[in-house]
Amino acid sequence: MSVRTKLMVLIVVVALPILDIFLPYSPFSSQASYAQEEFPEDKNKPVFRFANQFEHISGNLYRSGNGAWHSIILVTSEGIVLVDPLNNMAAEWTKQQLESRFNVPVRYIIYSHSHFDHVEGAAVFGDDISIIGHEKILQNMDGRFPQLPGDMIDRNLNGLIDREDIMIPTDADPGICGMSASFFDQYDRNGDGIMTPAELQQDILPPTLTYSNRMTLKLGGETLELLHPGTNHANDQTIVYFPKEKVVFAADMIADALVREDIRSLPSACGPYDGSPIDEWINSYKAVLDLDFTLFAGGHGDYFTKEEASLPLQFLQDLRKAVEQGMAAGMGLEQLQQEITLPQYSQWYFYERLLKKNIHAMYSNLQQYR
Repeated sequence: MSVRTKLMVLIVVVALPILDIFLPYSPFSSQASYAQEEFPEDKNKPVFRFANQFEHISGNLYRSGNGAWHSIILVTSEGIVLVDPLNNMAAEWTKQQLESRFNVPVRYIIYSHSHFDHVEGAAVFGDDISIIGHEKILQNMDGRFPQLPGDMIDRNLNGLIDREDIMIPTDADPGICGMSASFFDQYDRNGDGIMTPAELQQDILPPTLTYSNRMTLKLGGETLELLHPGTNHANDQTIVYFPKEKVVFAADMIADALVREDIRSLPSACGPYDGSPIDEWINSYKAVLDLDFTLFAGGHGDYFTKEEASLPLQFLQDLRKAVEQGMAAGMGLEQLQQEITLPQYSQWYFYERLLKKNIHAMYSNLQQYR
């Protein structure tokens, strides 16, 4: 019996509309155009399946989401701690589930990082809730344009995001990086052709409590720990560790938005690994694996054992070694993409589609940060 089968005690499934935003970065939407499908046999096409789920993990720990984006929830006698409210639609659904199941209020919301698809819905739970996040989240909400997922960057350095900034990565890697034009239209709230930080973050509440390296939170006899692992997919990441249940939650690291039932999936590798040094990525993964846990229940993907959660780290280390050796031998990017095959990962999802892209990302990253 699989880990997932063992753990799914409470499940609610509700049909949702299909997204009008590409695969990796919007868990719920009221608009629709993205096709639903299972993982295809060739393991190279982006996929998405929609179904609201509320699951019991262990003890007082629960999971809410749509099958690909997840919140994690600790219920205590004195209130609820919710990690990642996702966006407004997701938060509304989760709020309904919590109110119907538990006779205690949400007391704390924890942000895994500042990206809108994980934190936008906090306001749904009211204004008397303490919101906890890493101190850099406040820096990322200071009026400058924050780091965005999917290689969406301010390419003309005007401090704004225009449609081209969104569509360049989208057109290059549809369903993997970037967003769709409808995403831009949604957040260009005044329709002037630019998306400002204020427009993007209009519905995002800043943290009311912050920490720098580690924080312990106690509520209703339960304890959880917050850890900043360093810079990776974002520079304001928080890992949440539940020591009693030996469960770890992290979003967009270990398992990114392409991961479903099997963690054996090549990273989306948007830009040179989101512009974060590969050493920081590797150290972040090690920070997770140094914790005493048996279950990884992240912001994306299924439930994974500690052994399974170590596989993405091994991939990054193997890829880095191969690219470093090739660069030391005088190989350029094209030759590296021809020579490096990493056959031990040939059965991973997106191997054919994303291996050369990962080589390019690693090559660019090592050139930038060596």
